[in-house]
Amino acid sequence: MTAAWRGALALALVTGFYALSWLLVLGYGALTLGVVWWTVDGPGPLTSPMPLFAVAFGLPGVLAVVRGLLAGGRAPEPEPGTVRLSPAQAPGLWDAVTELAGRVGAPEPTEIRLTPDVGASVSEDTRFGLRVSARRLEIGLPLLAGLRADEVRAVLCHELGHYARRHTRFGATVYRGSVALHTARSGIVAAAARNPLVAMYCGLQYRVLGAYGWLYDAVSLAVRRRQEFEADAAAAAVAGPAAMASALTTVPVLEAAWADFRQRFLDPMAARGRVPDDPVRAFTAMLTDPEYGEALEEWRREQPERDRSRLDSHPPTQARLRALRLRPGAGPGAVADPRPGRVLLEGGALEGGLSDAVRRALPTPAGRRAVVQPWEEWLDDAVEVQAIGAVEDLRGALALLGSAPLPTVDGVLGLLEAGRGEELAGALSATDWGTARWGAPGSSQRAVAVLVGQALVTAGRAAWSVRWASPGVLVPFDEEAREAHALAAAAVTDRAAAARLRFLLVVCGVNTGVALTRTGEVSRLRVPRPARERGRRPAREVRRRVNVGGIVVALALLGVFGWSQLGPERDPVRPLPATSVDPFRPERGTSPLPVPSGLRPHPTVPVPGVSRAPECGVRELPVGGRCLPYDVVLPSAQVTPIVTPPPAP
Repeated sequence: MTAAWRGALALALVTGFYALSWLLVLGYGALTLGVVWWTVDGPGPLTSPMPLFAVAFGLPGVLAVVRGLLAGGRAPEPEPGTVRLSPAQAPGLWDAVTELAGRVGAPEPTEIRLTPDVGASVSEDTRFGLRVSARRLEIGLPLLAGLRADEVRAVLCHELGHYARRHTRFGATVYRGSVALHTARSGIVAAAARNPLVAMYCGLQYRVLGAYGWLYDAVSLAVRRRQEFEADAAAAAVAGPAAMASALTTVPVLEAAWADFRQRFLDPMAARGRVPDDPVRAFTAMLTDPEYGEALEEWRREQPERDRSRLDSHPPTQARLRALRLRPGAGPGAVADPRPGRVLLEGGALEGGLSDAVRRALPTPAGRRAVVQPWEEWLDDAVEVQAIGAVEDLRGALALLGSAPLPTVDGVLGLLEAGRGEELAGALSATDWGTARWGAPGSSQRAVAVLVGQALVTAGRAAWSVRWASPGVLVPFDEEAREAHALAAAAVTDRAAAARLRFLLVVCGVNTGVALTRTGEVSRLRVPRPARERGRRPAREVRRRVNVGGIVVALALLGVFGWSQLGPERDPVRPLPATSVDPFRPERGTSPLPVPSGLRPHPTVPVPGVSRAPECGVRELPVGGRCLPYDVVLPSAQVTPIVTPPPAP
């Protein structure tokens, strides 16, 4: 199947998704109207409460489908911290994009944005799917900080190649359809997780959308992955296959480094209310550190192909590299540029606004203004925060020991003086101490060294210095602090060294009885309050409330069903309204009773009936407003006697 046919089929699937979604919505509406009519005014009572349950508990699934339809019709919102660049703010970047667009044969973007995450993309807005109103190019700031200038140019050529091959219009349509489809399915899953009855009655919608989603992805993703190969070819023709291949292998490394930088430094410090004045320079310092650079190179060599989502539109990296090796050499004008990609941002009034935008993307405490620090000072505090977290993590290991020592420096030193260093090492290994802070489990020597170092820092006798690929290095201020830090590793196996260490810590002014949760000035910066204290219910309480609401709804529906069973009996042949029978007063609209056999009414006298007027006597009849005897009213009436035949012998 050619790419054109695949594209046409994918667009047909987008239309089919919207038709299928509206069919589900309209079908639910018809079911709701039918159940309501039958319950209120139907020919008979409901024989089962299941239709009522289907209407009530199928509603969350229908609402999820409607939300998916609305989500597919909107353009994606920009990420927090995204900066829109004008030509005055970044003239170098705009000049490079304009030049590369002309060489690739693509229209120039009308807007360039910097995002705080690793990645690059292009998109466009159209009016009625015909006329293009805006074209956007987004590039991640970590790419400019970590890639070489020629690698950045290759990435830009790749994204502009999507414009040149007219991929964006198809990609935008398919992407929005995919977003709508998976938003609807995710909404059904979320609603079903909160209430088992919703899960029971939304199974049809989920299965139908699931089957359609598998077919949708199988067709559309094949087209989108083919488009990535075509964009790689466009970048190789302008920037060179070597630059494009280098960018492909470097981007995953930068993605891992940026995630490490955020997890160990940016996010923990932002949660404590402190952010750097220039996060990009701090990240660049980490990338240019020789020790960290060696760790990245080792990770690049040993790291296998990263796990990709089934919905990832990018082909495997190895397949893209094999395709690039088949391309001819670099075209005219493609030169290697070893300078950092950040040079493209120089020459404009960008620095202040860029740093502010990145800081706004950090998860700072709600309701508090973050403290902005010079990034070098901020790094030292960030290392102290790591040490504080590592010291507090010791509490889990100490809790495993039988004696249950107090979580203090004095308690740890008591263990070492009692010769229980091996037990401490086993407890640290069981709790995997150190992995959460530095990515690898730490030894008992390192644990005691961090504990002693943070105790000295708290006493003002030392400070931490950043090390990107390992725990921070302690810088003692005097001889006693230096000797105490040197004895920390030996105290694990030497009781005498442990006793000497206790003495030196007391000399340095360390309070060995303070709990490990109060180990420094930085630690006293409060973490944001939990959701319960801010007036919002935690997720568990919301789930419990939703379950109780589902039970209440079920009971209410059972009440409606019981009313339909115990209410007045409904019959398809309805009786006539009751009327008082009065054959002698036709002016009241009453119907006369049938004439008894044997009676011949007078032509001008009404036929007597069973009913008698209450104002007349027993043997009187009302005539003309008076009560007259039977003999006067019926002088010629002959009554045929009823003869009962004798019983048969």
